[in-house]
Amino acid sequence: MEYDKSFYMRILENLNVGVFVLDAEGKYLFTNATYRGLFGKTKEYFLDMSIPKFKDMRYLSVSVWEQVVAMRAPVVAKITIVNREFNRIFHHFTSAVPSFDSDGNIKYIVYLVEPLENITKRLQLGALNKQYCVELGDFAVVYSNDIVAESPQMKRLLELLASVAKTDASLLFTAPTGSGKQVLAEYAHSVSNRSDEPFVSIDCTAIPENLLESELFGYEKGAFTGASASGKKGQIEMANGGTLFLDEINSMPRELQGKLLRVLETKSVKRIGSNEIIPIDFRLMCASNESLEELTQTGQFRLDLYYRISVVPIRIPPLKERKEDIEELTFRFLQLFCNKYARIKILSEKVLDILKEYDWPGNVRELKNFIERLVVTSPAADVDIDSLPIWMIQNNVSTHELPEPSAALSIPSFSYSADFSFRSYMEECEKKLLQDALTTFKTPAKAAEVLQLDLSNVYRKMKKYNL
Repeated sequence: MEYDKSFYMRILENLNVGVFVLDAEGKYLFTNATYRGLFGKTKEYFLDMSIPKFKDMRYLSVSVWEQVVAMRAPVVAKITIVNREFNRIFHHFTSAVPSFDSDGNIKYIVYLVEPLENITKRLQLGALNKQYCVELGDFAVVYSNDIVAESPQMKRLLELLASVAKTDASLLFTAPTGSGKQVLAEYAHSVSNRSDEPFVSIDCTAIPENLLESELFGYEKGAFTGASASGKKGQIEMANGGTLFLDEINSMPRELQGKLLRVLETKSVKRIGSNEIIPIDFRLMCASNESLEELTQTGQFRLDLYYRISVVPIRIPPLKERKEDIEELTFRFLQLFCNKYARIKILSEKVLDILKEYDWPGNVRELKNFIERLVVTSPAADVDIDSLPIWMIQNNVSTHELPEPSAALSIPSFSYSADFSFRSYMEECEKKLLQDALTTFKTPAKAAEVLQLDLSNVYRKMKKYNL
């Protein structure tokens, strides 16, 4: 079947990879939409442009075009593009392939350009051979790009947030530190009727007690020593019309709890040093890493305030209770930091299995920091078990009970033939021992425990003997 020129042009124009063509002098002959979108320029702009012009304008110092012309061969390079107009830095991989005329001269050069983050994501998904699908039920929930909800617990939580977001009911998020309480609060605000108004967040643990009141309520000029000469609007006023999020409200001093309760009851606020009553209207969301109900029993938190702020209590499960989310979170953070540091990293399935087994006491924040560490410290693109700390590997081994071996491990027979050597025989014994251990104990981690070897050593031997 033959196709006309327009058929191939439509394909090139709609590829999600940047494509452009230069002639031997570096003048643009063709650009597709993806490539033009990287720079925010029109087709006409490039048709009047060339690599030498870009160099004259100091947009380029060294170009791939010069390397291709000099080498008369394909070139692959990593390119960093600084967009000063939008204050952003882009990392791309560029491959350039020259085409020659009948006299052996370069006729034109075809380029493929792709952002590093796209390559990283494709490689990771391909390495793990994962299939992803989206199932649509009777209703849809809008998912934020910052929220991962592969686990049933998180899916139910987002459904709850979607159902209450359009109301002004106060939300109380309870979760261990690092679980993403603010991310969920911002999501609830983004799908609420107040989404076009401000989202004001205050971490009650980050502000000293003697300053927290002035930060919340604001103050008039001269209200106290060190006060600004012009006074200051408080965070409660700044949230007027929108959402006020009080993180770690469990650490708020009891005296200040009473003043906050007064604001909620009267829907008004007074700055420190002022008698003026300022009407306010905001939606309150709070978060705590402790049970406020238990704190009310010890007198550390006011019971009346607790009832006010916990109209809809929301418990965010720790990461160890929603292990289905670990894999997707890992991919998100891997792509984030590979793009940030301009690197390509692929996690092996063995590494991913260990990450999913670990309990992550620091929750999502700990996982994020750990993936950043892997990206910046792993020397190779393929991140295998050798890159993991030994305590994490040992934790993975200790969480599994070891079964009894099904049979004694057999030893290979031998004869003193011409090709016999002590080393070859011992390697055959080692291979047989490892094969039997893997067959009996099912996983490399359990085999390593029985053989009293480091798990990384077991994986190296498996690779050596192609097991």
